[in-house]
Amino acid sequence: MSRLTRRGALALLGTLAGCSDANPLDSGSESPELDAAAIRAAVDGSAPTVPARLPIDIGADHLAATERRARSLLDAVPASLGPDEVPNGAIRERVRDARSHAAERLSAATEAPTPFERLVAFADARADARFAAGAWRAIDEGLTREDLAAEAETVRADRRTLRERWRYVGADPVEATLVHAAIEERIASGRHDVVVDQPHRYRPGNPLGVGEVAEAVERARVAVEDAAHCYDRLTASLDDPVDLRPRLDDARRRLHEAFEDEQDALSSVDPREPWRVEGVDVADTPAAEALEELFRPVDPADDDDGWADGTPAEALTWAHASFVTLEAFLALRERVREGETFAIESAADVGAVRTAAVEALRAAEESPGEPALTRHSTTELADQLAWADEELLTQEGSVRAAWLRNDAATFLTVEARARATPAASRRVAEALRTG
Repeated sequence: MSRLTRRGALALLGTLAGCSDANPLDSGSESPELDAAAIRAAVDGSAPTVPARLPIDIGADHLAATERRARSLLDAVPASLGPDEVPNGAIRERVRDARSHAAERLSAATEAPTPFERLVAFADARADARFAAGAWRAIDEGLTREDLAAEAETVRADRRTLRERWRYVGADPVEATLVHAAIEERIASGRHDVVVDQPHRYRPGNPLGVGEVAEAVERARVAVEDAAHCYDRLTASLDDPVDLRPRLDDARRRLHEAFEDEQDALSSVDPREPWRVEGVDVADTPAAEALEELFRPVDPADDDDGWADGTPAEALTWAHASFVTLEAFLALRERVREGETFAIESAADVGAVRTAAVEALRAAEESPGEPALTRHSTTELADQLAWADEELLTQEGSVRAAWLRNDAATFLTVEARARATPAASRRVAEALRTG
């Protein structure tokens, strides 16, 4: 479900490795060498795990049905494929890898800690398994892309039917916004369109091309099924459904205007070098990498569709992420102005920036107020922290301090965003509740 787009830079919080053109990671030939064991020890402490949730009761029957669909697709592909079944070695290896990957995803999905995470994970497992199943059917039965046209049209018809009955109803406007954002992601944003009659990565006649189209059809199918289930569970929980669309539109408009006003604080920032702070030698430090990462999603010169009125619920989650990131950038820049660059010269320095990130993330999770909105941010922040931990925990021997700059910058952005999250949550919730 992840998307590395400008929306993803906010909603998914981006990744830092290799992002900075202004401060490319140098060879670090003059930086000190650090003991990898000491680095591993510095980051081997506990950290929050923040599983994704949706404020509705996702049905066990629906989860069981989507799991059965994933398993049936997986079972349609032989567990072992040899030259007799698939003579072309490259195609054989790709199908085998796809099946193996789907099996791993399916196993992980069953272990996901919340119903919403299982919903998302089963959807991904189904798409992966359908690629393998579609490619195998093309090899074994002669399935073509055109043979999938009828199913694709059925999916499009189901999507149209759902859109016709879908209304922005809810009780609590904040919780309803998060549910409708999940529905928008699946049916309103065109992210699961199905195009059967156009070539994709593979040439016509290649069975992998059939698998690719089958995967797209399945991804669209599960998106509609899950969106319909979420909507039905939401409406079933309401005694007196209230049309919240005017409230969402008004909150989106007011927050957008406020955000554009507050972007004026960036007028003195050089967009080519947003990390540069007068009087502080910040180049080639974790602070520079972090400032670069935080500035790009809120650069006033960049246009984006995150505030689009066609998807008002997602626009409000975009607003939340935008205020988080803007405040994180300004706060970190002020710390740099006061002389902090967070330079890495020892394993203890790595441990210090990580500890600050962990503490800020825990504080955000424990903050009173708007836990559903806050978790919308902290789930991704916890993932970011875990990814940086994983990278550092694999280090062996000795490591140049300069090579750790991006991971330290990840910890800095997690800390800065976590600190900014509760206030942004209160702000967006207030806009929704006072409309």
